[in-house]
Amino acid sequence: MSNSAQTNHATGTRDPRRWWILFACVLAVLTVAVDSGMLTLLVPAIQNEVDATQAQIGLMTSISALMLSAFILAGGTLGDLYGRKRFMLLGTGGMVLAAVLCTVVPGANALIAVRALDGVCQALVNPLALAVLAVTFDDEERPKALGIYGASLGIMGGLSSLAIQFLNQSFGWRAVFGLTIVLGVATMLMVWRLVPESRASSARRPDWGGIGLCAVGLFALVYGISQASGPAGPFSLAVGAPLLIAVVFLSVFIWWEGRTESPALELSLFRSPAFSLGCVLVLALSFGQVGVFFHLSNYFQVLLERSPLSSALMLLPLTLSLFLFSIAVGMFASRFAPRVLIAGGTALFALALVLFAGLLGPDIGPWTLVPPMLLLGAAYSIANIPRMNALLGSAPALYAGVASAANNASAQLGNALGIAVTVVLVTNFGRAQYFRGLTEAGADPDQITRATEILQEILRSDLPSIAARLAVPAERLQPLIGNYEAAFTYGIDRMFVAVSIGMLALALLTWFGLRPRR
Repeated sequence: MSNSAQTNHATGTRDPRRWWILFACVLAVLTVAVDSGMLTLLVPAIQNEVDATQAQIGLMTSISALMLSAFILAGGTLGDLYGRKRFMLLGTGGMVLAAVLCTVVPGANALIAVRALDGVCQALVNPLALAVLAVTFDDEERPKALGIYGASLGIMGGLSSLAIQFLNQSFGWRAVFGLTIVLGVATMLMVWRLVPESRASSARRPDWGGIGLCAVGLFALVYGISQASGPAGPFSLAVGAPLLIAVVFLSVFIWWEGRTESPALELSLFRSPAFSLGCVLVLALSFGQVGVFFHLSNYFQVLLERSPLSSALMLLPLTLSLFLFSIAVGMFASRFAPRVLIAGGTALFALALVLFAGLLGPDIGPWTLVPPMLLLGAAYSIANIPRMNALLGSAPALYAGVASAANNASAQLGNALGIAVTVVLVTNFGRAQYFRGLTEAGADPDQITRATEILQEILRSDLPSIAARLAVPAERLQPLIGNYEAAFTYGIDRMFVAVSIGMLALALLTWFGLRPRR
């Protein structure tokens, strides 16, 4: 480290600006979160204007996340070596430039190229904001800082989705990138004025070979996972080929890191249970949380026919719970053993998923899912805040950027898996239930195939027009919709139960894995 961050840790004094530094870091990560997730909310508007193909839309919405995943270790390593503040400013400036370009790009291919650049810039900011917090706050204050960090991101992230939908509906999709511009400029000013420069104190050299191998491996891994929920299915070449490439490159990367003199990723960090289990836990928690957000939002819009803005409002109890419990856990985490909170929070997360499965239904009221939403937000905060503190505390300040990059890369992988795997589970559970219902009603295989084709036409169009075209009364087609709603609900129910079993197993692993060693 260098400058005041190094002095504070060496002398035991605390930077008087540390809480302002925390706010600057929160703003930086919020800019990344808003910028990386906004395109998934803008797909219909973009598709109508630029006439993009389905393949272009898929790449457009995923390319920034792919590039963020690929270069996140590079961002943490370069910040450790050459200055965390310097690369935070560089990355944020690049995001602002990319947002400006997105407001004027003429077509789909140009937008994809700009979003790819944007993802690389996000990778320079995402791990370094957390690394700055790790070297700014000591062991006593870090849980409180992380609690405020998580709470701020939770509530501001939830409100930003409302802002995105409002700007999109009121001024068009290009206006939404103004959010990134405003947040990015504010971030640059605060980081420039408040954040002291810090870097690793040793004379390490950049491990370009390791950075390159990791970038290719992580890109292929996240890309392959994202294709699992596509039309070709999870066992297609579109999934298998990237995953095979990922296995090869990541295996070579691990081999390389164990032999090079200045590795980009210090493998000895994983000898600490707090670090290795911390990475597994954030992957699982991100997996579960994004699965809940994605499928509940989809359920509200598809089955309950709520607007995107209304669906976002229905998810606000979860956002508010994350906010309140992150602050509370940050203030009181030091009074409890970390493994009690982490394992207990993970078990409560599993319980919340079971409650979702039990309460979900086509005729639910607006308040039905509030209790499991509140429980899920509390469980996530109870498990995640002490987990993050233990992971960052287990790594020396020399590797603060690398540790943060490993944490955030695990979270990104969890997000990708959370959508891809849960979509496959919901689809398979729901399809099996739909076919089972038609079979029990006496339909033969040909009738089931025809019923499925008609249902797909109804979902793409509407029931009255399909009934008129087929010269069939709408009342006779209505059971197809009823069977579909029941199967859709059943698929999400079973998915929640399956994920809850995995979370409960992870809670037990955490309880025994984080036992104090003699």
